[in-house]
Amino acid sequence: MVRSVASLISAANVQVQSGEDLSMCNHAVQFYENDWFLCERVANFIHEAARAGEPTVVIVTRAHREEIERVLGKAGDLASPTSTDPADVVWLDADATLDTLLIEGWPNATRCESVLGTLIGTLSGNGRVPVRAFGEMVAILCARGESDAALRLEQLWNDLARKHAFSLLCAYPTRVFRGSEEARAFHAICSAHDSVLPPEAFVATAEDTVPYQLAVAAWQHKTKALELEIARRADIQRALSELSAHQHRIRENERKRIAREIHDELGSVLTGIKAYVSVAVDRARREGSAPDPQLVDAARLADDALDTVRRVITELRPTVLDDLGIWVALEWYIEQIEKQTGLPCSLTIDPRLSASEVGPELGTVLFRIIQEALTNAVRHAQAKSMVVRAQCDEAFAVFEVCDDGKGIDAVRLLGQHSWGIAGMHERARHFGGALTIAGAPGMGTTVSLRLPLETLYDG
Repeated sequence: MVRSVASLISAANVQVQSGEDLSMCNHAVQFYENDWFLCERVANFIHEAARAGEPTVVIVTRAHREEIERVLGKAGDLASPTSTDPADVVWLDADATLDTLLIEGWPNATRCESVLGTLIGTLSGNGRVPVRAFGEMVAILCARGESDAALRLEQLWNDLARKHAFSLLCAYPTRVFRGSEEARAFHAICSAHDSVLPPEAFVATAEDTVPYQLAVAAWQHKTKALELEIARRADIQRALSELSAHQHRIRENERKRIAREIHDELGSVLTGIKAYVSVAVDRARREGSAPDPQLVDAARLADDALDTVRRVITELRPTVLDDLGIWVALEWYIEQIEKQTGLPCSLTIDPRLSASEVGPELGTVLFRIIQEALTNAVRHAQAKSMVVRAQCDEAFAVFEVCDDGKGIDAVRLLGQHSWGIAGMHERARHFGGALTIAGAPGMGTTVSLRLPLETLYDG
């Protein structure tokens, strides 16, 4: 357990008992991660004061007061807030008290003396009895982002200690010290206190010195700040991944729209032109005359235009992918690659995968990644053959595109400047997969996508 707060003010108590200067204030600060820990620490603080017969001022938020009273009531140590016994607890609302101390948002020395100094002076019998005080007004200021005002209030507490006999415990949640500006405030606040108590994760011993506990608190703060930064970057990465996936969806939907319009509008017009020209050519032949050469050329050009339209539509968005799914679409695409390039390209699909139904979004992602890998192999690898495999490996589905081309050097150079490669990686990450590119000069290249099976079935 963290060392009792009472031990931190023992020096002041010894001075009181020996009749020395009561204005020597032990100003301690407790950092905490969880509110329940703070409430237990403050309850212990009040309990120790009650056992010593010393009055206590507790300046807390309403929620914390209710929990502290619950803890004290459970232990049977809570004195009545309305009693006049010297060992009583004087409760003050932190928000309301803070408002009385501020002028235009800044702690005022005169008001601090009037409100806090007068109260402590009265409770101490003008210095005859030591008083203990706990306050979290400074934590409220830090939570508002007003760390300078919090530090100023700490300084005013220290000024009060030169005039009044009391020991003070402050507390801050570690979550208010997140950014670089807050980190500077953390160290300044530590410097404003005689003792620094690290958060609850630290277990203190009687041998731990004040500098050691300060060092632990600083180390824990840096650790927490690093954890928060890691979490922040992970959130940013997830947001970027979602944005990238959204952009891919928009792009695919736009491709589908354009392909449909080309098919319905331009394709229909070209088909009509081809039909009219063909009718004119056939009529001339039936009448025994040679068809106009320009009409024959027009019919041929119409055929070429229709072939181009079909190719563009296919490149924009293969209808087979929407109509029959990823596995049939891969078989169709491999055939197209062989026809267009003349390169042998084989496809092997594990029966356990081919029997599964893959959702349209993940199916599109798989198709685009394999399409990009094959396109890169055709354009850059100088391959003589290619192999595509989809297989199961324990809890993963593994998709591989292998070629026997010139190898990794070309792919590495491509990966440094290719948005296509970057898009493959991003698409894989969005679905929890990992993309790797491996090979050796003269030994070909393998692009591998490893995807959790549960993602494949859920996608």
